[in-house]
Amino acid sequence: MNMANLDNVQAEQQQELLTQQQRLSAQQMLVVSLLQLSTQEMEDRVRTEILENPALEEGSDDESPIDDVADDSGDDDITDELEGDSMGTTADTDMEFDDDNDNSSDYQTGRETSPREEIPIDAGISFFDLLKEQLGEQPLTDQQQAIGLFLIGSLDDDGWLRKSIHEIVEVLAFKADIDTTADEVEGVLHVIQQFDPAGVGARNLQECLLLQLDRKDGQQVNKSTSQQVMMARRILTECFDDFAAKRWDRIPEALGISKEEADAALVELTRLNPHPGSSLSEMVGKGMQQLVPDFVMDSEGDEAVPILNNGGLPTLRVSSEFREMLAAQSKNGTPAQREAARFLQQKIDSAQGFIQAVRQREQTLNAVMRAIVKIQKDFFQTGDEEALKPMILQDVEAASGYDISTISRVSNTKYIQTRFGIFPLKYFFSNKRVKVGGEDSETYINLNDVLKELKTLIDGEDKSNPLTDDKLAALLNEKGFNVARRTVAKYREALSIPIAKMRRR
Repeated sequence: MNMANLDNVQAEQQQELLTQQQRLSAQQMLVVSLLQLSTQEMEDRVRTEILENPALEEGSDDESPIDDVADDSGDDDITDELEGDSMGTTADTDMEFDDDNDNSSDYQTGRETSPREEIPIDAGISFFDLLKEQLGEQPLTDQQQAIGLFLIGSLDDDGWLRKSIHEIVEVLAFKADIDTTADEVEGVLHVIQQFDPAGVGARNLQECLLLQLDRKDGQQVNKSTSQQVMMARRILTECFDDFAAKRWDRIPEALGISKEEADAALVELTRLNPHPGSSLSEMVGKGMQQLVPDFVMDSEGDEAVPILNNGGLPTLRVSSEFREMLAAQSKNGTPAQREAARFLQQKIDSAQGFIQAVRQREQTLNAVMRAIVKIQKDFFQTGDEEALKPMILQDVEAASGYDISTISRVSNTKYIQTRFGIFPLKYFFSNKRVKVGGEDSETYINLNDVLKELKTLIDGEDKSNPLTDDKLAALLNEKGFNVARRTVAKYREALSIPIAKMRRR
C-alpha cells in the first residue's frame, strides 16, 4: 500500500470516530415518554402496560423488596428530539434523573389526598398538534422535521412567524445543536406555508394574504373570480402601503384600472383572514371534552399547595407469582428452564423499570409545579392576572433544579385547577421578558404586557391626530414601561401597526 492510500484509510477511520453518538437507554426513553403524558394519557398508558406485561399487577404488596431485580433508572444525562412549544421554543437540552434508586417492587401511584378531578372544558385539538400532524406527512429528512417542529412551535396565536430566519438559525445551533442554514430553514417554512389553514407561517400581513391568494389561485374558480384574485395580488404587491392605510381611492389610478375592478378586488381581499391561527383554534375547539387537570391547588394555612391529581392511577407491584416462578426455574439447569428463567426475569425487569419511571414522573411533576407556584405565589393567592410575574423556563430551572427540556415537557400539556379556574401551565410563562432602564439596570418587564398596553393606547387614540412613536414612548413611561422611541417603533412594527401618519383618518 502506497503512502497516499494509507492517508486515505486514516482519514476514513477518523471520520468514523467523529460520527459516533451516545444512545439513550430504554429506561431513559421510558422516563421521557411518561413525563410528556397528561393525566388522562398516563392512566391509559398504565392500563396498557398492565395488560401487556403479566409481571406487572395492580394492587398493594406488603412483601419486602426483591434484591435480584436490576435497577436501570440511570443517572446519565440524555438528549432528546426537538419539539416545538405553544410557548414559542422548546429546544431540548439534557434531562436530569433522580438519584434515588429505590428497588421497591411496588409503588403507590395514587393518594387519598388527591382525588381524581374531571373538568368539562372545551379542550379540542391544539393548533400545534394539527400542524405537527401535517408536518409528519411531508417527505422531509429528520433534521428538516426537527426544524419544522421548531418553526411550528414558534408561531404565535395568529399563526404568524414573528422570529427572523437568521434568529431561528442561531437558536437552532445554540440550543438544539442543529447546524442548518437560512436557505434550509426558509425551505421548511415554505412547506409549512402550504398547510391548512391558508396563510399559516406568514411573517407579515402582506405574505399572509398572498399565501391565501395563492391557495385560491390553485383552486378551480370561474374566470371572473380568477381575474379578481389576479387584481387582488397586484394590489398587495404594487399598492400594499395604500391598501394597509386604507387609501383605497388611490389604487385604481396607481394600477391603471377602473374603480369597479379595484372594488371587486378589494372585496376579494376582505374575504381573506389575517389571523389564520385564530380561526383554526375556533374551528377545532368546538367539541366539549372531559379534561382531567394534572394538578389541583390546595392550601395549608396561607400557603398554596399543588397536589398531583393522580387518584385515578392504580397501585402497581411486581407479580409475586412471577417471582416464585423465577425462583423455581432458576434452581434448575435444563436449557428450556434457563430460557424460561430469562423470559421471566425480562418481564420482571420491565415491570420494575416501569414502576420506577412512574415514580420518577411523579417526583419531577411535583418539583416543577412547586417551583412554578413559588414564583407565581401572588397569582395563586389572589387570582389577579396583574399579579403574574414575568417567568421563563430558565426561572423554573433555577427554582426546581431540573433542566429546561424537562420543564418544557412538564408544562407543555398539563393543567392545574385553582379556585379561580383551570389554567394550562403555559399560561404562567411569558413568551419573552426584556430588560429596561439601560445597561446597568436589573429591571425586567413582560414583553406581552408592553405589547398589550401599546395596542390599547393606539386603539384608543384620536384617529384625526394619532399618537407618534415619541408620544407613545412617553405614555408608556408614565405607565411604568421604561422604553425608548426606537423600541416603541420596533414593537409597533411587530404588531403590524403602521406609523402615525398612515393611521390618520
